[in-house]
Amino acid sequence: SGHTRVVVLNTVLVTAQVNTTFDFTVNGLPAGVAVNGTTTTDLSSSTTFPFGSLVAKQIKTIAQNITVSTNAIHGFVVTVQEDQHLLSSTGADIDNFVDGTTSLLPAAWAVPSNNISNENTWGHWGVTTDDHSTTRGVNEFATSTWAGVSTTPQVIFAHTGSADGATKDIGSTTVGYQVEITPLQEAGDDYSTVLTYIATPTF
Repeated sequence: SGHTRVVVLNTVLVTAQVNTTFDFTVNGLPAGVAVNGTTTTDLSSSTTFPFGSLVAKQIKTIAQNITVSTNAIHGFVVTVQEDQHLLSSTGADIDNFVDGTTSLLPAAWAVPSNNISNENTWGHWGVTTDDHSTTRGVNEFATSTWAGVSTTPQVIFAHTGSADGATKDIGSTTVGYQVEITPLQEAGDDYSTVLTYIATPTF
């Protein structure tokens, strides 16, 4: 014979912690790289877009590779914005796609309309991305579509969960910038603007 005693203890608290990770990188790309239905014509670095000499009716395209690695439960969003139009020291500018309207809704590339009475139509530039599910809500970037580069943040890359910094549309994408001018575009040897990427995780 014997006696058994059973004790049930249900108040043991188990805890753990996982540290936050978030890595964002921007890499330059050479000419000849595919980006959302077109191909780059010139190289870039991680910090420069040298379009070089622009010729009327000749499109130039440059791109960068963007990667994100994170364990943020709700993913991340990457935006881009400019500090001004592509502006020269003389006050001339290359306007935003399309014809200076700065449309944030992606659309097929259109040639500047070259209206002598409207300098906004003499040249424009825009942005595209290989990420076709940016969580923008409406008008995602379909193949060969472009939007204006604006002082308003433009969503170009996003995901709704953890990202590995490599998988397309999840941890990696290619972002392209394209410019085209007409014969009316004002001369200038110092057109410039500064782009700012903002990468925001959602934990």
